[in-house]
Order: sequence, then structure tokens, then C-alpha cells
Amino acid sequence: MLSDVQKQEMRWFADRITPKSWNVVLRPEDEIKEPGILNILISIQKPETEVFTDYFGNKCYLCESKDGIRYFENRYGDVFLKNQVKPALGMVSGRMVFKDLKTYMTDRKGKVAKITIKLWPYLGDWKGTLIHELAHVAVYRYYAFKTRDYRKKALFKNPWDIDTKTLFIRKTLLREGHHGSAFQRAFSTLAKRAIREFGAQIPPDDIFWITVRYELKKYKRR
Repeated sequence: MLSDVQKQEMRWFADRITPKSWNVVLRPEDEIKEPGILNILISIQKPETEVFTDYFGNKCYLCESKDGIRYFENRYGDVFLKNQVKPALGMVSGRMVFKDLKTYMTDRKGKVAKITIKLWPYLGDWKGTLIHELAHVAVYRYYAFKTRDYRKKALFKNPWDIDTKTLFIRKTLLREGHHGSAFQRAFSTLAKRAIREFGAQIPPDDIFWITVRYELKKYKRR
């Protein structure tokens, strides 16, 4: 079980490497209801809520055959055994929500957004995981504005999961994939900010250096 101090350390880490308009919180009641703000709720998860993914990061669901054999299946119908899937260290949960607001006692109007990041910090490097998931948040927000979905009353979901309305956007998303160029740019930017802000404070043997440098090199090779 993480202490409140450890949880605050995670919030502080994320807050230091994200734009000023992003408000990272641990409790929904700490969200800022002002136009232009993106509230990001970090939800610390327990072992009983673990989520499994395949090699490509697709969520896998536990299934059971008529013979009682348990296996995992992703949304594409691909089947995996237990040793072929891995627990997710973190994930962006649900949809990015945009709500119309008007600033109190002023004529300033705009939208406030919110999204949730789930973390299983006991499974691995939570710093590297946070950077990875925040990079996804950056991409979701970018595509929300690019497709102008933020103007709609409906919620905005991960663009890789929704059926967009224009052929141009469909082609862009299919070409990029889940960890395409937009994600890679966002990850690189956030990783460099983390190194600049915390590099001197993180011990040389911390797993953070292994995970982040590995991911940066992986995207550089593509």
C-alpha cells in the first residue's frame, strides 16, 4: 500500500513535466473548473484490478472455453495463453471529457477537460509509465482539437478506438498506430522535461533510466 507521501510524489512528478494548463490531481474534488484547463486524475490501482495486454499493448480479456480452459483474447479476436500476455503498468482510462464553462463574474467562456490515468506502480517503474501515459494524453488532446470533437456534446475517446468521420483522419490514424509519430514526439518531449527537472535527483541505478532510455532509442530506430 502506497503512503500519501508516495502518491503526492507521483502527482508532483507529473505536474512538473506537463504544461501549466494541465492540472494533475489524486482526487476528483481537486479538479480546477476553469476554461482551458485539462484535469488529469491519477488513479492508483490495486492487484485485483490488474489489466493484461498483448505484445502491442492491446487490452486482453480473460475468457473461458466450454472445456474450462482459461485464455485471453484482444478486441481483434486474437487468442493468448497466460504466459503470452503481461500486466499493464498504466493506462489511460475511458474518454477525455470536455465541458462548457463560463468564468465566474466575467464574459470569458471555454471548455474544461478531464481524463483518468490508471497506475499499477508496484509492477515496475512508475516514472517511466507516467511519462508514457501522459504522452498518450497529449495525443488524445491534440486529435480532439484537430478533429474538432471538443465542440461536440459527446465525449472524446482515444482516436485510435473511435470511427472518425473524415477519410483524412482515418488514414492518419491508421498510418500512425498506437505509438506513431505524434506519440513519439510527445513522449520525447516529456522524457526530456523529466530528465531536465529530475535528472540530478534520480539515482544513476534507478530503473527510470533504463526504461526511458530504452523507449527513446526504440522510437529513434523507427
